[in-house]
Amino acid sequence: MGRIAYLCHDLLFTSKIRETARSLGHEVQAARDPGSLVDAARSSDTVIIDLRLPVALDAIARLRADPSTAEVTTVGFCDHERVELMEQARAAGCTHVLAKGKFSTDLKLLVATARPG
Repeated sequence: MGRIAYLCHDLLFTSKIRETARSLGHEVQAARDPGSLVDAARSSDTVIIDLRLPVALDAIARLRADPSTAEVTTVGFCDHERVELMEQARAAGCTHVLAKGKFSTDLKLLVATARPG
């Protein structure tokens, strides 16, 4: 069984993440802020971040700066018109950066391919 950590406050996406991960046998851990995300990421296979949150880029930077989470797979999502934000997330080290629609479509595949570290 794998483990998925996420930083997202949108109830629709939170529900999708939790339901998809659990249906595939993964444990799920919510984070409230970048610090708790780093803590959760230490025992996670994949981290999902809602890039629309003001702290999202800080969260990615903290994940990459911590040796114990620097290599964890990260998935960020936001509105498709937020091109500059998507580029900033990639530059910060986010592994996969997707528009919300693509994220919703690919969520099951992203979770299914999460591998225990």
